[in-house]
Amino acid sequence: MVSLRVCFVVNAVDQTVAEVDIAVALQRYTDTEVTVLSWFDAVPFYRDELVDVVNLDAPDTTTGVNRETLRQASEVIAEADIVQTTHNHSGVFAKLLSKYNGVPSVSREGNTRDGFTRLGRVSNGLTNPISARVVCNSRAVWESFKRWETALLNPGNVVIIPNGVDRAAIDAAAENDWSVHQVADIGADTILVGTVSTLTEQKNHETLVRGVALAREQGVPVELVVAGDGPQRDRLEALASDLGVVSKVHFLGDIERAQVYGLLHEIDIYAMPSLWEGFSMAAVEAVASGTACVFADIEPFRQTYDEVAKFHEPTDAETLADELGELASDPDERERLGATGRQLVAENYTIEAIARSYRSVYEAVLAESNG
Repeated sequence: MVSLRVCFVVNAVDQTVAEVDIAVALQRYTDTEVTVLSWFDAVPFYRDELVDVVNLDAPDTTTGVNRETLRQASEVIAEADIVQTTHNHSGVFAKLLSKYNGVPSVSREGNTRDGFTRLGRVSNGLTNPISARVVCNSRAVWESFKRWETALLNPGNVVIIPNGVDRAAIDAAAENDWSVHQVADIGADTILVGTVSTLTEQKNHETLVRGVALAREQGVPVELVVAGDGPQRDRLEALASDLGVVSKVHFLGDIERAQVYGLLHEIDIYAMPSLWEGFSMAAVEAVASGTACVFADIEPFRQTYDEVAKFHEPTDAETLADELGELASDPDERERLGATGRQLVAENYTIEAIARSYRSVYEAVLAESNG
């Protein structure tokens, strides 16, 4: 029996893998019914049959809103017991509409402030006090709040809940028919380095391409597969060509999620040289797959994976190349890192446990609002 109705408000479903994972998990493991309210766009996602999705199809204008958008959003929000926001744009409107309709809200903060525009930071920071709770997906995210943002919040209303993974789905993908070796025509004996993310400045793929090129110059037989697409793709392909590794760097574009999980089982090393993160979903999935990982030495990664991964300065391609070379030549170390990483995820980052943590937050918020 459903005892709690929650509305997740997001900019667009295809940009919110972690958020819809939480929505699906709440449906599966708790007495919660989730509606995902997408402001601009919604595309199919993994297990989308388990949750209701409402797409407002808001106008593509400077403000991204009109009277009809607000009317529809207000109607959906009014039917919920709790509203949970994620992105700055849709979140600002949703928090205000929640207040207007007398529905308590929870603001989920999924990234450090490095990638925020000034307008986004200000609008989000000024409306966060409307929410009954602010949930950060890592301590690094909370510590990235500007002083004026924290001054507006009651620290007792700030909660840390990390992202979680569906380990069963990741493990099952090991039996997929799809193979990156076949798709990209890569030899079975090649040491494969892989990464999964949107090709943006934040993800810093340039350092990864340079690191692979340097490793190959040192005689390390590695090739790189990149799953995902984005505005940096043309530039990265040109860089691979300039460095003489165009045939050793394989851009797969966007692939299905089951194929992503299959890719994690096929690669030997997962690399993510991000300049900033909150709590990367792709990173924790890679760790959960049992693949040895090399991460940028930034606080969210170091706090979480200090004992189970290798690290390099974010823009230091030479150190990254050294780490890739050492792991490529040491299968025992790759196996050790993979095993300890899987254990870490099993103990701390399962999607079921994360869903129950959110359910506890909602219960506390409703108790306060009804008290």
